[in-house]
Amino acid sequence: MDTRPPQRLLETPSWLLTQIATTAGRRTREVFDSVGAGRYHYAILCAVEEFGPCSQAEIGRRLNMDRKDVAQRVIELEDQRCLGRRPDPADPRRNLVRITATGRERLDQIHGELTATQQELVDPLAPDEQAGLIAALQKILGHQRGQRSSG
Repeated sequence: MDTRPPQRLLETPSWLLTQIATTAGRRTREVFDSVGAGRYHYAILCAVEEFGPCSQAEIGRRLNMDRKDVAQRVIELEDQRCLGRRPDPADPRRNLVRITATGRERLDQIHGELTATQQELVDPLAPDEQAGLIAALQKILGHQRGQRSSG
């Protein structure tokens, strides 16, 4: 039995991205479940590790996350001693979120577990095609974020 989707769909970027995102989401959810974390935990740890101490509002803007989701996940990560908060010297009314040594270890653990799953997603592609796919997706995302913030 032939299970190929219709050709029109195979030529529709949004349909293709949705199909791939569904599979990628399921596979990464399995990894996150196995390590007792979530995608927001991972994203926040990545952001704070890369950009240094920052406000929850900045984290939300960088990750395109709702501020309530950021606040909840920061609390969870703080309870796990992965993040800490301290007053911003430039504005004592707000806190800066910083990653801890435990948070760096947790980030490395999650990243290590995700690596194989990420590779499985792009295995059908040659290394130069994998790099090209990532570059193309980054370009599309950058364009979409630029449209959203200027629109």
